[in-house]
Amino acid sequence: MLIQDPQFGKIVDFDYLRRMMRRVYDRIFPEFQLLSAMHMSTELFDDDPSYLIAAGASMLAYQLLLAADEHELAEKCKDGIFTLGWTEEHSGSDLLSVRTTATPIPGDSSGRQYHIKGQKWLINNSYHGDYHIVVAKIDPTQDGPRSLSLFLVPRSSTHSWERLPAHVLENMVLTKYQIDGPGTLLGKAGHGLSIIQRMAMPSKYQCTYVGVQMLKRAVPPAIEHLAKKKIFGDHPLNFNNVFRQMYNISLQAAFYDFVFHRAMVFNGGSFLQFHGTMLKSWLLLRINELLGKNLLVAGSKGFLKESWIGKAAIDSFILPVFDGHYTINTFMSEKHAERYLSATQRIDPAVRVEQMRRELFVEINHNEINAKPSEIRKPEFFDYAQYIEDCALPLDIQPRTLLTQMRTLLNEIEERDLGNDPDYRYKVGDLLHWFEALLASVEFWKVTADDNYLNVVVQQFNGLANTLNTIISEGGLTMQFLQPLRQLPMPKVENVREYLMRLLDVPGAVQRARQPLPQMP
Repeated sequence: MLIQDPQFGKIVDFDYLRRMMRRVYDRIFPEFQLLSAMHMSTELFDDDPSYLIAAGASMLAYQLLLAADEHELAEKCKDGIFTLGWTEEHSGSDLLSVRTTATPIPGDSSGRQYHIKGQKWLINNSYHGDYHIVVAKIDPTQDGPRSLSLFLVPRSSTHSWERLPAHVLENMVLTKYQIDGPGTLLGKAGHGLSIIQRMAMPSKYQCTYVGVQMLKRAVPPAIEHLAKKKIFGDHPLNFNNVFRQMYNISLQAAFYDFVFHRAMVFNGGSFLQFHGTMLKSWLLLRINELLGKNLLVAGSKGFLKESWIGKAAIDSFILPVFDGHYTINTFMSEKHAERYLSATQRIDPAVRVEQMRRELFVEINHNEINAKPSEIRKPEFFDYAQYIEDCALPLDIQPRTLLTQMRTLLNEIEERDLGNDPDYRYKVGDLLHWFEALLASVEFWKVTADDNYLNVVVQQFNGLANTLNTIISEGGLTMQFLQPLRQLPMPKVENVREYLMRLLDVPGAVQRARQPLPQMP
């Protein structure tokens, strides 16, 4: 699918991308069908990371038209490639520090035409893009939330592109370039940040989808390679140490697939933002780590240019920092810590489990782009300790004791006047994500009704324990460390390859478990 370009070498076929993007845009306008649009991207671009991220960047920029309620422009511009003209070299993710300016064009009766002037940096699709959605300031002396506005800038207003060679996604064309020409205001002046925030809710899911697809493309080839290769008279996958490593990798890959689609099930209500920030930070970081481990276990095969094993491991590093840095998303979750840990509402696990069995991996329209901010700022948290107890997990993870320890940690942080320290805010947000991952792992086991996934719970518990203990150690805190759990013994299986492939088949596991559950008394 790549072409040999005389100027840039082997790159994405942007003409093909332009022709295909209408089919993606049609999935999100006039009706916003998030999972359907992501599935369409997989169908059109075969999950190639360069294509998926080029298409994803165009789709996210296009979604800003929807978030700004510019529906006429959205219909008119469906035949083009879009770029996100946000980043500037001096400021990175700090949009409030951009220097690009927008000056009203004299004589414009609409009040929407501006002259845009500035420079953007590390922008995907920018050389081949038809439209640039640019962040700029009408008053460059301002730096508050209302200082930013968004503009639709045609290619004719851009010039002086300079390609920036990158370690990741080398088949894309990332450039810095100048803007000096007319652009059209999107939405209201000074409302650029709120428009971006509206678009960002579904975009977190779109970025994470790419990471999940990378896992699905990279782990099975590693298993196949280790099952076919022969060293020392046997296949490496049959060696206990290799089986152990691929067993842990396969469990985690299956779980991350579940975590993403679990979030898709529950993002139609108050959890849209909370699940999105966890996906965009915690899950994408875990995917980075897992793909790196997968490459190391697979060995030399993964270093070949055509191998998904190595390609996914390297290219996945862009995802936690693309369209909103993972640290920002973790800070957003930290704000919920007190409500999360003190929630008292009791929820019947059978209700959530039945909903997940019914809706996981199914394209359901939640209209995420039009979610009301007032409804997603306060997720409807519930009593997680009681919920885990009601799940009747055959592991002694003592959820009430765990929540008590997390509250103790928060109290000691506050007593030391560290609650507003960015270091501790990030750590608390990360810890909250780990507890949510533990909850999700219990639901994974419950939804699939498969004890082969019990060690996923142990893995998440130990990840949480390690995170909590690191906070205690680095801060010299006085509270007690949390003891990790022992994993359950690995199963004895005749066909290791077949067993690991079955673990990875989460849709199959859910399908096998789809039957009514008894209600909680």
